[in-house]
Order: sequence, then structure tokens, then C-alpha cells
Amino acid sequence: MTDDLIASFSMDGAPVRGRITRLGGGALDPILRRHDYPRPVAMLLGEALALAALVGSLLKVDGRLIVQAQGAGPVPLLVAEHAAGGRLRGYARLADGAAAALTRENRMPPGALLGSGHLVMTLDRGEDAQPYQGVVALEGDTLSDCAERYFFASEQTETRVALAVGEVHGEGAPVWRGSGVLMQRIAGDQARGDPEEDWRRASILFGTVKDEELIDPDLPADRLLYRLFHEERVRMADASPLIDLCTCDETRLTNVMRQFPAEELRELVEPDGLLHARCQFCARTYRIAPENVSA
Repeated sequence: MTDDLIASFSMDGAPVRGRITRLGGGALDPILRRHDYPRPVAMLLGEALALAALVGSLLKVDGRLIVQAQGAGPVPLLVAEHAAGGRLRGYARLADGAAAALTRENRMPPGALLGSGHLVMTLDRGEDAQPYQGVVALEGDTLSDCAERYFFASEQTETRVALAVGEVHGEGAPVWRGSGVLMQRIAGDQARGDPEEDWRRASILFGTVKDEELIDPDLPADRLLYRLFHEERVRMADASPLIDLCTCDETRLTNVMRQFPAEELRELVEPDGLLHARCQFCARTYRIAPENVSA
């Protein structure tokens, strides 16, 4: 398995724990193609999906890790979600006329796309548990910058994050690929050496990774880590798969519709006599009988 994966790593020679994810034709490309986003929007959403996978896989409890940003810019809402089993889904809402204005743009700072606002990470553990939420301002040239500030402010943990997304051209149609690496400092072993110096050295090496290396289909995750940290004796654990799988279903949508006033539901009935509901994430359309909603 070389794509659509998440794996942990550690180093014998530095007080570090980390995660690496590689996303490609199975998990990332279909999510971004489904809505035909302008290039900078697709890149930002892809980075958010990689970030959701990195952070979600760090958690020791089941639930959904949601990365969400809202603002008043050309993209007023962006959501990326990682759920148990490596399920990913994502969505970006564009303001009217934004698609045409962004078509010729490339990678853009989060604030330029989303406007002034905040990056919110939410751990949703289900109906019976209180969600945990952390917030950081959308400041910085990249989503990686925002994520590093989030960990420093919310977790008081020294963290480095690298995210990259791009289209890779091969023999067939271009494929969206994405990758992310998250590295955190842990308590050092004084008997081994100076943990402060070990972390500083690992951070310098981390900073040398290039976007093209992160999304290179010919550079697997373990080889990328070895290229960066072989002197620190890096070890990558077995990888787990990531998949494009939405959590929407007809029962959930029916329950949502039951909260609508009866008059509003009657107005929503289509000529075929059914209620049509479209999932914003996966673009699937559900056709629901009105009597099932009123039952």
C-alpha cells in the first residue's frame, strides 16, 4: 500500500512522534473531482483533508475529527472530516461568482480564500458525549501555519506540520494527490543526549521537505521519511487505509426533514411526488416519500 494511507513514525535519535499520510486516486481525487472546484479551492480542501487524517488518527477515542473554517471570503465554508475506519469526506462552499474569479489562480493563503475567520477542530464522539473544540485565527500563508499555531495555543505542544496537494500528470487523466506530515515533540531521554538539540535538529530536517516530494507517486511514505530522517533512525509503523466514504444516509436525512414545518415540506415536494435531498459532501441525491417524513 503506497497511497491512501496513514501511518505513525518515531525516531530513535530524537524526542519525536509523528504521522504521515499519502492521498491519491482512491481517497482524495474523487472528493475533489466530485464538485469540480477551482484549483486553489481544491488545493486548500485537499490540505484540510490531509490535516483531518493526521489529527484524527492521533486520537485514542472513536469519533469524528472535523476541520472547519468559516469566513466572509470567496469560500465562506470549508469542512474536512476523518471518521473511524479511515473514512474521509470534504466539502467547500463557494460564494456566488467566486468560481470564475478563482479559475486562473493557484495556491492561495487560507485567509485570502476564506476571509477573516477561524480554523476550528472538533472531536465529535457521538450524541452522548460533549464535543471537544479548539479554535485558532486564520492567519498565515498556509494551512500548515494555522495548524502549527493551533497546536501551540490549544495543546501547548511543539508541533511541525507540512501539507501539500497537487495534480500529478501521467499516462491517463491527471490525478489529485495530497500528503501531510505531522511531527510533535515528546519528553526526551537525558541519558541519550540533549533533547532540546535533538528536537532542533529534527525540526531543521523537517523544514527541508518539498511539496513535490510530498506528492511524488514514486516516493513512498517510508522512503520519504528515510530521506528526511535517516540519520535519526526513523521508524514507520504499519499503515492503515484511508477511504472516500460519506456518512450520509436516508434515515439521517429523513430525521432532519422531520424538524421542518409541514407547510415548508409540502412546498419542497417535487413533481414526481417525492422530496429530493442532496448531500453536500458526496453529491448523492436521495428521493424520500413525504409520508416517511411525517410518519
